Amino acid sequence: MWSSHLYRVDARKKGLSEATIEAAISQSEKVINADPSLPSILSLKHLASRCGVPYSELREFVSRRAMFTIAPSMPYNKFSIQKRSGGRRFIYVPNRSLMTVQRWINTHILAQISPHGASHAFTKRSSIKRCALVHCGSAWLVKLDISDFFESVSEIQVYRSFKSMGYTPLVAFELARICTIRTPRHSPRERYGQWRIRELNEEIYAYNEHLLGYLPQGAPSSPLLSNIVMRDCDMLLSQIAAKFGMKYTRYSDDLTFSSLDPQFGREACRNLIFEAYAILSKAGYRPNARKCTVVPPSGKKIVLGLQIDGTEPRLTKDFKDRIRQHLYFLEKFGPLNHAFERKFDSVWGMKAHIKGLIDFAKMVEPGYAEICRRRFNLIDWPV
Repeated sequence: MWSSHLYRVDARKKGLSEATIEAAISQSEKVINADPSLPSILSLKHLASRCGVPYSELREFVSRRAMFTIAPSMPYNKFSIQKRSGGRRFIYVPNRSLMTVQRWINTHILAQISPHGASHAFTKRSSIKRCALVHCGSAWLVKLDISDFFESVSEIQVYRSFKSMGYTPLVAFELARICTIRTPRHSPRERYGQWRIRELNEEIYAYNEHLLGYLPQGAPSSPLLSNIVMRDCDMLLSQIAAKFGMKYTRYSDDLTFSSLDPQFGREACRNLIFEAYAILSKAGYRPNARKCTVVPPSGKKIVLGLQIDGTEPRLTKDFKDRIRQHLYFLEKFGPLNHAFERKFDSVWGMKAHIKGLIDFAKMVEPGYAEICRRRFNLIDWPV
């Protein structure tokens, strides 16, 4: 527990000046008074001490270049995966030290900040089922999607989030740099004014960059930061939904609005979409118009892959058919033949995939999942 008296005594023993001690106490109490659950961070060296990562490495992450050189620092391993909708998604995995400090920030700072009530992703109590439950029994659905969700969150938005928690501008800036990735020169972002840095940092020249960084997909701090940055948007979108007599939820980049009124109509849906797009665009997000969906009362009601035409979310028939077919062919032909026919890379990859489907089913329909699990466990898997 924080005590300014104990801190003052300990600081004097270490020979710190009275001015430094009082400034440190003032900053610590500013953060604590803003939110007692948040840890005090007085400087980058203080952060290095708290998370157990060398100061020199943190300085590298913040300046985005290797120490004593002008070469860009590359603390991420980059790879890509195929999107179901086409194209590729780039994943950035931080190196060990950066992973350590991002996890510390995630656990001790970000996890203490509650997202907006409409957000249903990335927190302990959130789930797809709980999100879908909000829309059960609805007559009209409007589903929107944000393109490149994490990559749309800029370094300046992350900085403002940390600053709003009570951290000094310098500490907030350094935390933002640690949690974002460098945008290289000649990036397409150069064409957009909101990504260009207009003022140089006169105090710490090594911190200067040409373009703002962004949240990398693959960093442990990105999911919760995206929720925190989206809080104002979520609030405005909730207000728009209430104005139209609708309910609103967001699961990461999937936005859903629903109405219980069968007479709601397509014109009202168009007006809602227009106003929602205006809010998202103003905040720097790019709505994915190709994934915009309006579902009338006669349409099939699916939210986040779950059927919501009843009082509780249910698994879709297509999803259950996938599990049923896997179990049928496993029982009839065995794991080796089934893996070969379905073109899995390995039997164990196939086993993990099918187990994942059953685990997902357990979250939604536990009784059905238990029946599947028993059949799954009876398969004669190779050792």
